[in-house]
Amino acid sequence: MGIVFAILYVLIGVLVLFDIGGFITRRCERVQSKAAERHREMMARYGHLQATYAAGPLAQPAVLRALGLPLIALGGLLLLLHLG
Repeated sequence: MGIVFAILYVLIGVLVLFDIGGFITRRCERVQSKAAERHREMMARYGHLQATYAAGPLAQPAVLRALGLPLIALGGLLLLLHLG
C-alpha cells in the first residue's frame, strides 16, 4: 500500500511540474484576466488613472508548477524508505 502512495505522489508531482494537459496555464490565464478586469473597474470607479495589474505569485503558472517538485521529492523518499 505504501508503494502505491509513493508512486502516486511522484506521478502527481510530474503532472503538476510539466503541466500536462495545460490545466494550470488555462486556470491562471482565467484568474489573471478576471482580476485585471476587476482592477480596471475599481480604478475607473474611483476616478484614478489606469494602472497596470500585476498578478500575485499564486496566479502565475511557474509558481504553481514549481509546487510539483516537493511532491516528487516526497514520493521519491517514500519509495526509498519502502524499497530500502
